[in-house]
Amino acid sequence: MLKSVERQDLLPVCVQFLSSGFAIAWFLLSTVAVVTAQQRPLSGTVLDGMGSPLKNAQVEFRSGSSTLAAMTDDQGAFTIADVGKGGLLFVNCSGFAPMMIEIASDSTNTSLHIRLDPAPVIERIFVHTGGETRISAAPGSQISLSQRAIEASGALTIDDVLRQAPGFSLFRRSGSLTANPTSQGVSLRGVGANGASRAIVLLDGIPLNSPFGGWVYWDRLPRISIENVEIFSGPASDLYGSGALGGVINLQSRSGPSSFAEIEASYGNQGTPVLSFDTVQAFSGWQLGAAGQLLRTDGYIVVAEDQRGSVDTPAGTADLVGSLTIARKVGQRGRVFVRPSSFGESRLNGTPLQKNDTRIWSIDTGADWTHQVRGDFSLRMYGSAEVFNQVFSAVAPDRNSESLTNRQRNPSQQFGFAGQWRRTFRGTNAITAGIETRDVRGHSQETTFAGSRPAANVDAGGRQRTLGFFGQGSFQFERRWFLTVGARVDTWHNSRGFSNRIPIGAGTPTLNTFTDRSETAISPRVSLLRTFKQNIAASASFYRAFRAPTLNELYRNFRVGNVVTGANADLRAERLTGGDAGISLQRWSERLTLRGTVFWSQIDDPVANVTLSLTPALITRQRKSLGSTRVRGMEISAEVQLRNHFEVAGEYLLTDSTVKSFPAQVSLEGLRVPQVPKHQLNAQLSYTDQGWTAGLQARFLGEQFDDDQNALPLAGFFTLDAEVSRGLTRKVKIFAAGQNLTGVRYSTGRTPVMTVGPPPLYRVGLRILFQ
Repeated sequence: MLKSVERQDLLPVCVQFLSSGFAIAWFLLSTVAVVTAQQRPLSGTVLDGMGSPLKNAQVEFRSGSSTLAAMTDDQGAFTIADVGKGGLLFVNCSGFAPMMIEIASDSTNTSLHIRLDPAPVIERIFVHTGGETRISAAPGSQISLSQRAIEASGALTIDDVLRQAPGFSLFRRSGSLTANPTSQGVSLRGVGANGASRAIVLLDGIPLNSPFGGWVYWDRLPRISIENVEIFSGPASDLYGSGALGGVINLQSRSGPSSFAEIEASYGNQGTPVLSFDTVQAFSGWQLGAAGQLLRTDGYIVVAEDQRGSVDTPAGTADLVGSLTIARKVGQRGRVFVRPSSFGESRLNGTPLQKNDTRIWSIDTGADWTHQVRGDFSLRMYGSAEVFNQVFSAVAPDRNSESLTNRQRNPSQQFGFAGQWRRTFRGTNAITAGIETRDVRGHSQETTFAGSRPAANVDAGGRQRTLGFFGQGSFQFERRWFLTVGARVDTWHNSRGFSNRIPIGAGTPTLNTFTDRSETAISPRVSLLRTFKQNIAASASFYRAFRAPTLNELYRNFRVGNVVTGANADLRAERLTGGDAGISLQRWSERLTLRGTVFWSQIDDPVANVTLSLTPALITRQRKSLGSTRVRGMEISAEVQLRNHFEVAGEYLLTDSTVKSFPAQVSLEGLRVPQVPKHQLNAQLSYTDQGWTAGLQARFLGEQFDDDQNALPLAGFFTLDAEVSRGLTRKVKIFAAGQNLTGVRYSTGRTPVMTVGPPPLYRVGLRILFQ
């Protein structure tokens, strides 16, 4: 159980959350705002930019938990039986950008003529949301997870939901329920995992990656509040700049023209209660929303049983998050919103001394609108303040005692802006242009200890400013050819870098300042897509990408177990050059989708933790820029929708990620990049019928290494997650969920002590939806 002293650490967060108590009151009031609408059908046609009908386009209407689907015929026509309650209409067709249309409950329009634009590869500000289809008909490495798929995953946190995507991983195979935040950096498609993410994670177009370290606080996101997730594996710096070296994860919060309120409560073993809610109240063009989550778990002892000592205790967390959203519809095609939020967590990291806590305050604003002549405009502006505190210790070899070594406090702030314009011209072509800027400031205040006594005060940090301009053009020609050309230019400037060490007692202070540094990166992309008859499509892409080192990598030292890793203010930006090619096909009246992709990339100056010395009691490493690494492999995906309420999907990822050159330490050349398994296999099975919903997720990860010298292997493993729910009424569901049903205690790290993954987590709960 979490000790009472740790629970007292949550009091400041509780005060913050209760200060927004009217959010809960609003939720309770909105549960009674349920409107009964008359049945109203909707018909329409789906056309391309030239006005030609699009056959086999997928049309879905979603209202609350219900979904109605249709497919266009040879004339592009479709009919939805009932849209009387209002909701969202999603239209998808291979080779075209998906479209989302709001259908109000009081709308009198019973017929639509929908024109789809040619599909860009991705968009910087992702406004449109996909439907229920997991694997798109277009070739590539993109996976969509709908709200139904998220709900049926069996997972408690968003990062565990995302493990359905091939290539998704956090540092050291860890999960956000028990792992230190600094190990929650995300990686996609074999570019190599570390504490700082090599993929960017966005919520409604706004970055969620920590401004100081690049990792992601996954518990900031109540799972119940996420409408859809789009995962794009592969470099995307041509639109997203630094951070998108390995890909992009776009999360969309729930919204719509109609009011709803949903609450979910569950309890699981390991002392894991969860309470979350999400509500939106719509009236007269306004939307007022509130979302929140209280999550707590006692966790488990992360050290392998045969290596534990009396110092080892469970690693657990207590998290509290709340947000408010105020949105206003502007005209028929515009929307503005503002969303303040607060997050706090307190973690126990596996020994009595090792713990950390985080506080984040943020405010996000945005605007999206469409003009019939001038095009689509999207703006995002955001700011946040974060304070991350952490305590480190040295554990004795027999693991029966520990001594305090370091106490850190890491405050940071950020301000950012992104703007995007998109316009379709001549019916079949589209251009996109935008600007993005970000200003991050942070430092690491430390007190080091010797023999449990304070030895020195250390302070290191700096400022990082980035500015990027991007443009993209998508062109359709010969009806079946689509060409996408784009590029982004980024400049970033590191300034005010310093590192000071002031001894406590005797000793000479050390005061260092670092020279201001600037770099520029150009990230181009060229993609070609060809569609064929019989629902076959092929594509090829060439691109460049980059990632600038974070303030954390430049200035902050850290310790995990008996591994000490030093900062490096001389790190250079990682730069990637690569390409991929893919093919996709659909059969059985679009119910079967198959997709395959091969890829290759070379990363110059990748940042890695390089071993400097190795002893039984201490491993010393430092962040360094390697010469280059090479990533090559293939991805195969399949999805089939069976007529008897079943859906089956699966993905296989083969990745060969090796160190190609490192002149400073040639012994590393030819070795595999740490934290990248060669084989990954995912499979999903879902069932829906007469109030029952069930989902099963299977995952296999092959062997990987925990260190740069490939001396510390982590064995492969297989695990299962599942969830079953039953609707008691139209508004009430009960569910049971389980994670790691195989019970395998797979290895998550060797520092050099073996740490293991979680035991099975079983939960039962209740969902209530008012609409």
